[in-house]
Amino acid sequence: MLHSIVCPSMGHSIIHPFAEGAAVWGQVITPSIAHLIQSQRELPIDFSRVRPGIVFEVETGVAMLPHVIDASTLRLHVETSAFRHGTARPDASVEAVVRIDVGGDCTLKVWGKARAEEPTQREQSRNRNLTSTTPVILAITFWEISRAPDARFDHLLRESAKNDREIRQLRSQVALAMCSQ
Repeated sequence: MLHSIVCPSMGHSIIHPFAEGAAVWGQVITPSIAHLIQSQRELPIDFSRVRPGIVFEVETGVAMLPHVIDASTLRLHVETSAFRHGTARPDASVEAVVRIDVGGDCTLKVWGKARAEEPTQREQSRNRNLTSTTPVILAITFWEISRAPDARFDHLLRESAKNDREIRQLRSQVALAMCSQ
């Protein structure tokens, strides 16, 4: 699916193949990227910020029910505890990264600035008690589809485990053959 990209040009399309390490990226959510995002029910999301005394802090949570509002805005419901820990103030915004596995050992990452959605008066009266999710608006800065860096490593681990299993079987067969002599 993601081994090449077709780019329109004057006259005919040009196909640019890309290998491991290359990526497709953009700053505007295209219809195909919107489809990939909205087809998910739950996504991992990382909130990051710089605090005094701590150079960099990341809080990981779960984002649910993603909805693309426009070409640069995404609406999510995130775990309230993770969002509060990430922002420290309800009115603050925080850098966030959403990760989506799109198959073929590829990952879609969406970077942006997350802030809590301002609730209407009706929602405020309904939700006075603490809820488990908070609606968040994510202003998209950048998105990228690239090969998952762990996929190659996982593949190598599977291959080496398979080879080790075959070597153990061969050694046991050789040992049994030598015992019978």
